[in-house]
Amino acid sequence: MSELQGLQSRITQIHELDAEVLAISIDPPEMNGRIAQKHGLTFPLLSDHNREAMDRFGLRHEDGGMEGDDIFRPAMFVLDREGRVVWRKLTDDWRVRVRPEEILEQLRLID
Repeated sequence: MSELQGLQSRITQIHELDAEVLAISIDPPEMNGRIAQKHGLTFPLLSDHNREAMDRFGLRHEDGGMEGDDIFRPAMFVLDREGRVVWRKLTDDWRVRVRPEEILEQLRLID
């Protein structure tokens, strides 16, 4: 199961904690639309094709790609109602993703 499918499978629990899911990818909107449809996502999958959000969150891994190009690290952020980041999980390994249970745990900690 992909990370996005994992989030989708827990969407009811996330909503019960008065939270929303937004995913951001560097892929173009057309590709994100196909991915969202393929996996039956009910939450927005946004495109950061010019990588502005990725850079603002410090996710660029310079020269980290197989051919020495920049890649963007997988990350998960939990924000409070005021838009402050109250928890984040970053990884340098694109294969390591946050488990939905971990996100639910963090959401339960927000007042």
